[in-house]
Amino acid sequence: MVVTLPDFSLQKPFCRLLVAVGFLGFSGTIVSQSNTPDSDSLGVHKKESFQEKKILFNVGPRLVVNRGMDSDKTNDTVDIKNLQRSQFLSIQQLLKGNASGVYTQENNGEPGSIQSMLIRGISSPIFSNKDVSGVQPAVYVNGIPLSLDHPYMYDIKQYDVNPIGSATNILAGLDIQAIESIEVIKDPLALAKLGPLAANGAIWIVTKDGYYGGSNVSINASGGIVFAPSKVKMTNGGYERAFRQKFYDTYKIPAEQQYYPSYLADPRESSYFGEPDWADSYYKSSPLYNVSASIGGENSLANYIFTLGLTEESGVTKNVGNTKYNIGFALNITPIPGFTVSTYINANRIDRKRNKNFMDRLTEMEYLPDLSTPIAPSGGAYERFLGYDDLTKEENLNNLLNGYLSMRYIKNRFHVNAGVLLDYNTNVRHVFWPSTLMESVSFVSDYSGYNRRLIGNASVGYLFDLTPAHALDLRWDGSIQSDYYHYNYSKGYDGEDDTKTTSNSGGFTRVYRFADRLETRLVSTSFALDYNFKKLLYASALIRYDGASNVQLDKRWLFSPAFSLGWDLRKQFFNNSALFSKLSLKASWARLGHLVQSDRFTLGPNYVSSELGWSGQSMISSSNGFATVTRPYSIGWVDYGMGWPYSDKLGIDLNASFLNSRVNIGLSFYENREKDIILQMPVSQEFGYKYRFVNGMEISNRGVEMNVSASPLAINDPKRLSWDISLNMSFNQNELKKLPSGLNEVVTNSRKFEVGKSVDAFWIYQNNGIYADNSEVPVKDGKPLSINGVPFQKGDPKWTDVNGDNIIDDNDRVLKGHALPRFIGGLTNQFKYKQFDFSFHWFFALGHSALNVRDQQRYDFMTLDRTKSIRSVKEIFFWQELPNQKDDYPIYNPLSKVYPYRAEQDLFLEKLSYLKLRNVTLGYTLPLKGEKNRIVKSLYFYLTANNLFTITGFSGNDPELVGFNGNYDGYSMPIPRSASLGLRFKF
Repeated sequence: MVVTLPDFSLQKPFCRLLVAVGFLGFSGTIVSQSNTPDSDSLGVHKKESFQEKKILFNVGPRLVVNRGMDSDKTNDTVDIKNLQRSQFLSIQQLLKGNASGVYTQENNGEPGSIQSMLIRGISSPIFSNKDVSGVQPAVYVNGIPLSLDHPYMYDIKQYDVNPIGSATNILAGLDIQAIESIEVIKDPLALAKLGPLAANGAIWIVTKDGYYGGSNVSINASGGIVFAPSKVKMTNGGYERAFRQKFYDTYKIPAEQQYYPSYLADPRESSYFGEPDWADSYYKSSPLYNVSASIGGENSLANYIFTLGLTEESGVTKNVGNTKYNIGFALNITPIPGFTVSTYINANRIDRKRNKNFMDRLTEMEYLPDLSTPIAPSGGAYERFLGYDDLTKEENLNNLLNGYLSMRYIKNRFHVNAGVLLDYNTNVRHVFWPSTLMESVSFVSDYSGYNRRLIGNASVGYLFDLTPAHALDLRWDGSIQSDYYHYNYSKGYDGEDDTKTTSNSGGFTRVYRFADRLETRLVSTSFALDYNFKKLLYASALIRYDGASNVQLDKRWLFSPAFSLGWDLRKQFFNNSALFSKLSLKASWARLGHLVQSDRFTLGPNYVSSELGWSGQSMISSSNGFATVTRPYSIGWVDYGMGWPYSDKLGIDLNASFLNSRVNIGLSFYENREKDIILQMPVSQEFGYKYRFVNGMEISNRGVEMNVSASPLAINDPKRLSWDISLNMSFNQNELKKLPSGLNEVVTNSRKFEVGKSVDAFWIYQNNGIYADNSEVPVKDGKPLSINGVPFQKGDPKWTDVNGDNIIDDNDRVLKGHALPRFIGGLTNQFKYKQFDFSFHWFFALGHSALNVRDQQRYDFMTLDRTKSIRSVKEIFFWQELPNQKDDYPIYNPLSKVYPYRAEQDLFLEKLSYLKLRNVTLGYTLPLKGEKNRIVKSLYFYLTANNLFTITGFSGNDPELVGFNGNYDGYSMPIPRSASLGLRFKF
């Protein structure tokens, strides 16, 4: 959809004033002023993170600090130094189990594939992959909010599997070795200072720069191996035929009605009934490596750092991997006292080799060949398939560029700061699949897209020392942000021959071209006040106005306040206590607006559609060249008065340290109320369209988080054993509080939402076994229990008739279980003895479930054999028996018209709780003699292993390989087990 954005109409005089003052504005830079300004020398600013409660002047987007109690720390800081040895590829992997309240969904082990995160629960319902991006936290690198691929890429896709383009996780492109710190920001006031981009939480990443680098050279290198699964239990046609035969024998189905597909009909067919041999051709152990280097220098007027990095990671299948190249540069200059100029630039390139699975290929082609006969498990069939695939031409490239230029001036207690921030990334994919792969039909597609985010910001502040006991900090911030997304996409079918591998080379019978762009602007301005009394009591308040171009004109501006109160309990009650090192209490509340992802709601009432072509082919009306005068009703009507969805966040934090900070405990209680969520509501058919988009949904996320760290063997003597332990645990419960129009329940997009119930619950039938005889079927008024007019008989499932009307329908489906875990957490132990160190990390998730769609499809073979759909795709690992595979389901009549093995029943609902040993690392620091005049300053060796084993009762191959909707289909690549050896040295 192409929309020409109107100018902001500032109908209120106050809004006009705010924008007149705030045309540059606030972009996530939070500034703190000092009682004793000492910022003329760059050397004083070292390692200040987002939430360190120090009082320092702002040093640009790189060094951002927050005011508050020294004892109060409401964020989670990840132990990045330890994790940099672990060979994790993405930011999501680094955070998994290492920060409370953060749940990472790594539902595919393929390197570079898209991953998702949730901070403190789900902020809106998720119906598809497109909706997943709307609940992701903002990720800031050196104060720059990264612009990820926009979900409008899914709009022209028929199948909700992958977006068009490279489908690469951009957060897997960052240079992990160049990161100095990672923090998870959850405090309501801190998020309010970041604005609407951070409504789902924020990840604050600071990379090394001249402040950290110093005058030294650092090099890190590691190499290892990704291990293919060691025990693969392959099956063949004999196994599958025996599995089906037990159904036919149970119900004495005659041979002529057994409906064996052609590949199972003849046991003499060696390619299907011979010894299976595909595993060695599919799975493969592969190398991984990383090389990174940095050089830095500084003096009283300037400092700099230059970084380089190269990382390659492989998957557990052949020719699958992800390679990234990184380069970064940071420079800080103070030409005159009080005036500082800072610049930072970072460039990354990701080259991804994607899998060769049929599912990914067919969903991109949107063309289904004959799926009745799967690839054979024996006779070298898969090896021959790889030979055909050699003619494939595929390229997946992402280029990322971000940076900033900031200037600031500090004079006594006054400061002014202005800067420009840029994030730009491109997404390129070219693929050609030859005719030998698919019924003599070749396919080509080309995608080229880019995302650009440009931000101008400014801030002014002054610190008033009213009396020795009172301090007041006033600050104004403002920003203007412009986001632009664009792509061109083409696909062609049935080329003349396999030598023409591009859509521009001609010869393709059918070529379809698509283009789209989306442009949004966000203008923000805010005033903040911070007060402290004797550094004992703290109070902060913030008011901000945000205007977004993709909200309807009369609802475009949102006023959002925030405040917090803090109390240093130790100073108040235990100032001379040897027991308490710190004890603080803080309460914070804020309102944040959620940015609307689509520009479809901007223009007010209009009909929305993505189907102006033929059935099943999604197209974008304004960009594909198809004109229409008819009203498309497939998606629905955009209503009047649609405004900002917003979030009211409340947090209470209690932090304590004991015994000279050897034991630290943090408790956080929170509730996030997501209000005025846009929901696609069904309407009566008489309206002529199916749905209506309206505000009004409300979701509550309540939870408790606990962080405990201790040093039971904290000994200053490095020659003796030391032990550090850290534990984080989180509990989250979501609840639907309100539906639009005062409704109590609604069914939309095959999901049911009911006020008072969880929004991630499964809507399913309750299965109570099997009718062993026709006499067991309930009868009412002379009619047996039925579904869709079909009476139940012997061999059919017992589904609970909830409302007692003797008819099984949607009214008998109940909300049960949770797709998201109630409890998540991680445990890390670190031991040090002389030059040796040893650490291991556990991660757990508890209280959630999954629908085992893989087993459902295995047992529903009769339906799938008769259906030509994407669900009928059988990969080569269809011929594999999983180690924990469940085979004790009831044997229902496969010819029953009630479709007994439908997925929406608790027969296939399994507990998904698990405990996983994610990482074990052993390190050794080589002792170096001669402290003076030596070239090598430090030399460190380490051996690390990832994803070692999992403890779970789930019958699938890995409880993490579950989709956003809680469905386990078995198509995802296993998360690899790996080991690597590395060294790190400085000189």
